[in-house]
Amino acid sequence: MLQNETLLESQNESGTIRPLIISDIKTVRQYCSSFRHLLFGFEAQGMISAIVVPPASDIESFLFPGVGVVEHPALRFPLFFIQNRKLLISRIEKIRPDIIHCYSTSKVLLAKSLAEHFGIPAVITINSGRIGFSVKMIINKSFERIIVPSNRIADQLEQRGLPREKISQVNIGTFADESCACFAKPERLPSMIVLGPFDKFSDYEPLLGAIRHLSVDGYEFAVIFMGQGRAEGRIRDFIKSTGLVQTVSITPMIRPLRAVFRGCDIFIHSCRSGEFAPAVIEAAGAGLAIAADKNNVEDFLQDGSTAVLFDGSDELSIYSSLGKLLDDRALAKTTASAAQDYLRSNNSISSMINNLLKIYSEAKVIR
Repeated sequence: MLQNETLLESQNESGTIRPLIISDIKTVRQYCSSFRHLLFGFEAQGMISAIVVPPASDIESFLFPGVGVVEHPALRFPLFFIQNRKLLISRIEKIRPDIIHCYSTSKVLLAKSLAEHFGIPAVITINSGRIGFSVKMIINKSFERIIVPSNRIADQLEQRGLPREKISQVNIGTFADESCACFAKPERLPSMIVLGPFDKFSDYEPLLGAIRHLSVDGYEFAVIFMGQGRAEGRIRDFIKSTGLVQTVSITPMIRPLRAVFRGCDIFIHSCRSGEFAPAVIEAAGAGLAIAADKNNVEDFLQDGSTAVLFDGSDELSIYSSLGKLLDDRALAKTTASAAQDYLRSNNSISSMINNLLKIYSEAKVIR
């Protein structure tokens, strides 16, 4: 044990950790703020890092000069698999990474093959307890560490057969604004925001029904559905047929999210996908009151303390929670401020970087 600790210290002091991050487009776009903080932290530590992403992932919009980008596949045709593989290997050889950090279960095979080719360890971040059997077997066999953003996901993964001793929780690093956006301007019409993707109309039907009844009961507010998805057309039809055109609007995704959130009061977290939503961290950091599905996987959302929870399948429950925040602005501000305080204490960027460096070093020792 003492020998391992000495080795960890020498690795950290020598600054030899060179992570190669592998991600898909969906994760890059969902975690763009988190990636920005992560890569900035690496650069601040003087670390050489790089990220492998598919083309057209828009990652250049938040990278720093010290971070290398490797687009894969370079040639987007199935027949060029071997050529793409050779191009990827040649580019990574110049970076000389000593650990792979996979940020998507859809990329486990790529991460596994690169780790085996270069003879280096691999770790993976998983943001949902819903993983398939074959993916679980690959992760269990080929990855030294499993990183999760919440304890609830760790519990779900353990229930699905992944060893708890391999799982480490690393809170997503962020910063909380000094001011609280929630009802910061009393004269402004209260505004609520919901983020997509909007893939299944049934996932949002109870919420839309609750919004309609709030409007019928005389509440004045605006709701923004931001994003897109297969159900967008049906949502628009519902808005028109129920006379909510002046209350509810649908817009494309706008970034940076933090700037958008600063103009809102309440963030509605439907959590229908069962995945950890980094946007909730951004919303809480901006000081929005959080109304969330009780089945969320974010540890810091505690009913009556840092959020107001509802049953996402129950229209009356959603109506009650949103009505409570609209009726009691003092409660809304208190929960928003409490969430900001939680993030200041538990989700600092420096803690995230330090915890990841420790995990990387331990993985290299295991390897």
